[in-house]
Amino acid sequence: MKLSLKLAAAALLLCAALPATAQENPATFHCSAGKSLPAGKATVADPAEDNYDVKYVKLDLELSTLSTYLNGSVTTRAKVTAATMATYVFELNSILTIDSVLINGVSRPITSTGDIRSVALATPLAANTIFTAQVFYNGTPVSGTLMGGALGLNCLTSPSWSVRVTYNQSEAYKAKEWWPSKQSLQDKIDSADIWLTVPDTLKAGSNGTLVSAARVGATSYQYQWKERHPIDYYLISVAVAPYVDYSYYVHFTGSTDSMLVQNYVYNHPLLMPRFKSVIDSTGMMVDYFSTLFGRYPFWNEKYGHCMAPLNGGMEHQTMTTIGFFDASIVAHELGHQWFGDHVTCATWADIFVNEGFASYVQYLFADHFHNHTAALNYIKDQQDNVKSIDTGVVFVDDTTDEGRVFDGRLSYDKGSCVLHMLRSIVHDDSMYFRIYRAYQQTYQNGNGTVAGFRDVAKSIAGSVVNGISLDTFFNQWTYRHGFPIYTFSWNQIGTSVYLRVQQNTSAPWSVPYFSVPFEVQVKTGLLDTVVRINITQPDQEFQFTWNTPITSIILDPERWNVYKLNSLSKDPTLTVADMQTPALAIVPNPTAANWTITGIAPYTQLELTDIAGRTLWQTNTGTAKQQTIPAAHLPAGAYLLRATTTGQVTASYKLIKQ
Repeated sequence: MKLSLKLAAAALLLCAALPATAQENPATFHCSAGKSLPAGKATVADPAEDNYDVKYVKLDLELSTLSTYLNGSVTTRAKVTAATMATYVFELNSILTIDSVLINGVSRPITSTGDIRSVALATPLAANTIFTAQVFYNGTPVSGTLMGGALGLNCLTSPSWSVRVTYNQSEAYKAKEWWPSKQSLQDKIDSADIWLTVPDTLKAGSNGTLVSAARVGATSYQYQWKERHPIDYYLISVAVAPYVDYSYYVHFTGSTDSMLVQNYVYNHPLLMPRFKSVIDSTGMMVDYFSTLFGRYPFWNEKYGHCMAPLNGGMEHQTMTTIGFFDASIVAHELGHQWFGDHVTCATWADIFVNEGFASYVQYLFADHFHNHTAALNYIKDQQDNVKSIDTGVVFVDDTTDEGRVFDGRLSYDKGSCVLHMLRSIVHDDSMYFRIYRAYQQTYQNGNGTVAGFRDVAKSIAGSVVNGISLDTFFNQWTYRHGFPIYTFSWNQIGTSVYLRVQQNTSAPWSVPYFSVPFEVQVKTGLLDTVVRINITQPDQEFQFTWNTPITSIILDPERWNVYKLNSLSKDPTLTVADMQTPALAIVPNPTAANWTITGIAPYTQLELTDIAGRTLWQTNTGTAKQQTIPAAHLPAGAYLLRATTTGQVTASYKLIKQ
């Protein structure tokens, strides 16, 4: 059905706050729940799998909700990448029975060593040869449990809704548990068809576009899904249940294009009254995130959900499998469509570019659809979790450890915090989100890495951004351990304010000191301002001018940074002869009328823009050390001030008009 999404906004917060029941509980959600990586498995199971490049797969399977039993075939079309290939090797759980294998339509013998299946070819195939392999098989994969977590294919009953569902969860290396696969992150499947034959009382959801849903025989329906975007092996999905289809279309801002939002939800009379507002708001999220990251990458197919009994969701391409409709979880899994699906991590060591990004999307969701306080509370919870242990690295140092790959504190929360800190360094949202879009364009339909994202950020923002080296930043925060521990002291003598920052770290053997920008809010009654400093040494002192007596100092009011505070105190003895001058002081900020800028270097070019980058006001200050920017005529909201000296952008500041 076609639905206006404006109706959904008012109910978004309410529905997100509703508690779930039994095991399907948002309180226990982490996208890592149920994701596991077999010990010792870091790449393809057999090097011979890399002798070919998968171009296309077709799954043609019979499924039901009585058990995980499946029967059918999987066809793989691939191109030989080795000089010659004498054996076709793939993975399939040894519990499943292979009836036959056809290579280019001719039956060939198969041998098995555990889950590794090998088919000897009649004649070795030369490089660049296209071949087709069709595997006919059947069996009953072992199902996961509600408490123990999902396995490759599961047949479980929702404790909340008493609905039985058969569904998969293939991340990280569990596709082989239910279909013949090559489990290589870097060999994306160019296109896929997923044909699912199920009893006619059920529906079957999957990736891409539903081409056909037609009766086959007296009691069955076949659902034919077509995915025509490249897809990684673990993102292919099936979900079978007595669903109803609740769908609508979303229109993209500034375009006449529309996109289907398709949801397979349980046929239960109480379900839609509970979840409808969040489901309806999914389209709003698709449109908003498209303005930040670039158009939703699979818009000519769909986005949607298939419900299944799990605590959270799994970002299957174009159709997330989800346990319940909590707005923040919906945002996380939707964020994966850009970061995880359109661009997939190249190795499990780079899981940050999947999970760290999707976790930060939850912050962006809260900030836009709820309020800024909710977003700050979200990032604070992540920062507190990061600091709960003194060590830990975002880049995964042991991909054979499933807990390490999907570590909620490091891959998810610390990854999200890294992106939040990068936003503070760039200090220009227009440029910051250009980095996201450039990353999407650079690695679209392929694989990204931590280093690749760093290099894209440098290409957009520069190697040194507002005094901070991005190489140093990424090295310290993604490849090394720990976080800073600060001791702040300050003093005011007349109009001069002195600030001293002493830094230790939680893991000095890994990082002796961190280099980050830091905001200090100075308050005097109803008047306050935020001063930005760059902390780049173990012991630093700064000075700036403030014309009235300070009543208090607040550190990092926007919660940009991960740090512990040893102490913040006023030190009457603090005076420094050779202070470092920080960035500009801007007062008042927020303002209702004008901003006054002090501490200006000679011949600085000042430019005020809106968030979209449109210039609203500019001037060259000449030798003046103070400048007033008129703001009374501006609408309430956020603005950016760029200060440029000798042709280089030296700093950017966020200004708030009340």
